[in-house]
Amino acid sequence: MKGWRGFVSKGLSQVWGMAGRVTGVRPGLRILMYHAIGTPIPEDRLGLYTLTPSRFSEQMRVLAANTAIPVRSFADAAGVTQGVAITFDDGYRDGLCEAAPLLVELGLPFSVFVTTAYIRSGDQLYLSPHELCELAQCPGATIGSHGVTHVKLSECSETELHRELVDSRNYLEDLLQKPVTTLSYPHGAVDLRVRSAAEQAGYVLAACSRFGTNLDDRDPLMLRRTDIWSDDDGEIFRSKMDGNWDWMGWRT
Repeated sequence: MKGWRGFVSKGLSQVWGMAGRVTGVRPGLRILMYHAIGTPIPEDRLGLYTLTPSRFSEQMRVLAANTAIPVRSFADAAGVTQGVAITFDDGYRDGLCEAAPLLVELGLPFSVFVTTAYIRSGDQLYLSPHELCELAQCPGATIGSHGVTHVKLSECSETELHRELVDSRNYLEDLLQKPVTTLSYPHGAVDLRVRSAAEQAGYVLAACSRFGTNLDDRDPLMLRRTDIWSDDDGEIFRSKMDGNWDWMGWRT
């Protein structure tokens, strides 16, 4: 986060971190949310969601070296009480050519939530159907749904909501020839109606965009994530891992 917002956010996080050192390390499963690695996103006006490959590599090597915090698969989130999971939203092509080789090398599991209209569009920014199948074959990879058109599900009619949740899952299962039971809500836009619809559509795990860890009593269809931004250097990344940015849990 850049500019005065970043300055204020970092200051508040330092204060929060001081409180954390008094009350102890925050427990639970922390789910990291990434988007693109090395590919500029046209609609990302603030430049928040494209990490350089070198910065992403630095962060992943921090995770791999920290044996005290195990890296878990998001697909196993329902039964995990401690650790960190790595997730990506949207389905950018660099997930296959930049992120996956490093994650496989380090032995780190990861999940990619794809928007099916993007996959079918032919846009070079995103994975093609063939490339998505290739990514799904990578050791430790899990593919989940991110809706059909990347709209805010909380603003959808019942018919639109059903299409976004069910059609995306059906397409991915037909393409990959395996069950798809995980979901990331586009824009983090989820309410109780959307959550219920996701459950009825057959999803067993779903991630939102609300900061924080996931404790033992968490709702598996409302899992919190920690947003990782393009200018998160090593210090900020470790601070987010320590929970010093969890004060942002009020936002979606």
